[in-house]
Amino acid sequence: MKMKRFLALALTGSMIALSLAGCKDTKKAESSEGAETATVKQEESKASGDKTVITMMYSGTPADPDFETEILPGLVEKEFPNIKLEVTKLPDDQYYTALKTKLASGECPDIILVHPKYAGANGVINLAKAGYLEPLTDLKVLDKVGEGARDAFTYDGEIYGVGSNVSMLGTYFNKDMFEKHNLEIPKNWDEFLNCCKVLKEAGIQPIVMGDKDMYVMQFGLYQIAASKVYAKNLKFDDQLRTGETKFTDKDTWDEVISMYKTLYDEGYIDSSSLGLSAQQAIQKFVDGEAAMTFDHNGDKKSLCAKGAVDFERGYFPLPGNSADEELWASMSIGATPAIYSGSKHIEESKAILEKWFDGESEIWKSMVDMGNIVVTYGYGSENVDEFWKPFMDLYNEGKSSYWCNQGWPSGTENEMEALFSEAIGGQGTTVDDIVNGMQAKFEELYTE
Repeated sequence: MKMKRFLALALTGSMIALSLAGCKDTKKAESSEGAETATVKQEESKASGDKTVITMMYSGTPADPDFETEILPGLVEKEFPNIKLEVTKLPDDQYYTALKTKLASGECPDIILVHPKYAGANGVINLAKAGYLEPLTDLKVLDKVGEGARDAFTYDGEIYGVGSNVSMLGTYFNKDMFEKHNLEIPKNWDEFLNCCKVLKEAGIQPIVMGDKDMYVMQFGLYQIAASKVYAKNLKFDDQLRTGETKFTDKDTWDEVISMYKTLYDEGYIDSSSLGLSAQQAIQKFVDGEAAMTFDHNGDKKSLCAKGAVDFERGYFPLPGNSADEELWASMSIGATPAIYSGSKHIEESKAILEKWFDGESEIWKSMVDMGNIVVTYGYGSENVDEFWKPFMDLYNEGKSSYWCNQGWPSGTENEMEALFSEAIGGQGTTVDDIVNGMQAKFEELYTE
């Protein structure tokens, strides 16, 4: 998924954290009847003629139409006539900066987007540990999600998010270009390199990436790592914590970095990538200026928008495997809304989430029908769109791994991005420098 993303969040001082943590149990007790209490408040608000304003802040690239900013507010007001939902959606890096500032000031929106486990600046474990999130353990809708989805948003016995969908990283491609040059979806790394070679020799830019927004580097690296690292050792990240594995281990992350860097060395990824934003790269793909781009499923609407030329899109897992290895996909439980523990409207916010994620409401159906997500229960879970089928087949076969940074202390991925940026920017940074830097940063940040 929407695609944990990923600047390090310097959590604020211990006084704030302790204060929030101290009131955690009280708030939990007060909110035990979430949706019912909210209904009473709605009736009171109706009698007075006032609307309760709930604020929500999300990250991602806006689509046209955009579900969170354009569709969701009206549907919420239809379900809850006395609630007005105000939504702000920011590009990922801006979101993390804004989140840090708003948490520090105590003026955070009622509802925010969080990622599973340790993933990035809004990883649920770090935010819950600091006391910034309201437990949602009492929501009835949690009975509908799987154990893995509950676990992804659990800290210290409490659940802080509703894991309703699967997010995936993949390769969007121009089907028309592939067919014109007799190219098929590659099943291993050599076949993928050959696709790039054929396209480049035909005068077509094989891949465009917006590396100015460095988090997008994760979109390719994590896909390769799924087959090269986690297919061979799914506990690699757990063992980083015990010291049994290291980023510097031979034929693990060194191979991942080297393989991805090859795409830059050969000119298969646009040489101007460090000067392009994520949005600019999406536009170049949409306008037919490149055959492929790496991105998550949440950006499908933007990547399938009408551009300067018309063409059919497809989506496949980047095959980091050799011909004699299995292909694995990079997939995880997707990001989800959570509630700020300092909100003055906790019960109303809970009522919105209860309705939104019930699997059958108009809000849920509208979200699913946007086509950007793959849900794991309720309406839309039985018939998987053909667009996602290659991924879901691997997922159901047990051939997928979570997005890597979900297992790392927040900030490890930023070190990887910064060093990789130096390497492709001609600053002389080597593969060994990158994996050594990742290991050093992991050891610096890991405190448990």
